[in-house]
Amino acid sequence: MSVSIKSNYIFNLINTVTLTLSPLITFPYATRIMQADGIGIVNFYNSIVVYITIIVGLGIPLYAVRQIARVRNNKKELDQTTVEIFFLHSILTVIGYLVVFILCLTVPKIYSNTYLFLLLSLSIAFTTIGCEWYYQGMEDYKFITIRAIIIRILCVLMLFLFVRSKEDVLLYGTFIVLGTVGNNIFNFIRLTKLIDVKNIQIKRLNPFKHLKSVSKVFMLTVISTMYISLNSIFLGFTNSDSAVGYYTTGLKIFSIIFGIIGALTAVMLPRFSNLFAEKKDEEFKFLARQSYRFVISITLPLTVGLIIASPYAVVLLSGKSFEPAVLVSQIIAPLLLIIGLSNVFGMQILYPIGRIDIIIKAAIFASIVDIVILILTIKHSLLGAALGYLCAEIVATVSMYILGKKYIPIKVFDKSLINYVVAVVFMTAVLLIIRLLNVSNLIMILIMSSTGALSYSIILILLKDSLYIDFIKKIKHGIFKKLDYNGH
Repeated sequence: MSVSIKSNYIFNLINTVTLTLSPLITFPYATRIMQADGIGIVNFYNSIVVYITIIVGLGIPLYAVRQIARVRNNKKELDQTTVEIFFLHSILTVIGYLVVFILCLTVPKIYSNTYLFLLLSLSIAFTTIGCEWYYQGMEDYKFITIRAIIIRILCVLMLFLFVRSKEDVLLYGTFIVLGTVGNNIFNFIRLTKLIDVKNIQIKRLNPFKHLKSVSKVFMLTVISTMYISLNSIFLGFTNSDSAVGYYTTGLKIFSIIFGIIGALTAVMLPRFSNLFAEKKDEEFKFLARQSYRFVISITLPLTVGLIIASPYAVVLLSGKSFEPAVLVSQIIAPLLLIIGLSNVFGMQILYPIGRIDIIIKAAIFASIVDIVILILTIKHSLLGAALGYLCAEIVATVSMYILGKKYIPIKVFDKSLINYVVAVVFMTAVLLIIRLLNVSNLIMILIMSSTGALSYSIILILLKDSLYIDFIKKIKHGIFKKLDYNGH
């Protein structure tokens, strides 16, 4: 691992973690000010905007990163490709805003609060002009991270200063947009200075030549996002804004925890892609097995911990009025483990070897299951939405493994996993005893987190778990130094 890759990894990790942890600061305040219905309507509209953004993106962000990385050493080709992709994205964005205006005029629930919906829809334009894919392809993570953190800090401060009541919903929506994609304005300004107009050959510009290549990525993105955003939209139409707020709150706690896991596991994708390209099959298989064990060792205790700690975490973050979100949080807690495994099978193994078709099929099966459950549980739509999301991800993970079994060099029921089950059982007993304490929610969360991690670690040490012992050794000797030595 070269110095640049190490620094890029650190910056990318910081960026992801700060993005994930920022809700811990803002969400408790926002839920108390906006209440369930205020949070619900914002997230209902935002879910629709997310769908439009995905359609407008057409898989471009993921595709463009690869294309920019391929041509970045050729300045003329780099500038030409960048402009083509930007033009394509811009054309699609115009179409996206036609959809936005049609929804504003034809859907009563949106028409009743047009200004808020249009405000949240600004993220569509900001995403397009940001060209985040350019900086990722150029591996300029330092610029991405620094400007993102600055904007997030400013938005957090403005949220506390200006959002004082439920009537400030437009200001709340403004800070949501600015906090997520507002920094893209600086991306665009900087990009105009990086592109040399002399390198652009107008007659050769052909934005639509990229359409075919992005189609599969787009299909996967739309389908896999369906049972995430669809559930909030379904709740918004069939239930109340408060129900959307409860569902969003339960999902928020899960997202905060999984965001950190995702930041740590996402770095495996380029490594698997490289090993496959260089035909290092044995190393590919070994790393796949290690990644599988690592994900289970981390997500299994977090799943159990979230189920037990949810009653305290939800009330701590959002207040007693959000207690209906506790069961939602507990139902979807197993997704920490399930989606973790899905990432190993899909994005770390099948995607790098070019079997995106298997991932798409699995996502289709999952979407069908989610829709069926939503319809069957319409009378209990809040819990149905959570159950639909859980079952959808289970189907996606299982079908992905079954369909791609011959490409996945992993033995699911490995004896080495028994250590983690034993450790989790012991940790669970400890946490259930701790629940008997009569302390505040904050103290309970702190005690559970520290005691749970300690008890789980002690058992793995006593069992002499090889993965855990090796991890401790790497920390002692300096993990990056070790990685450099091994070439990983």
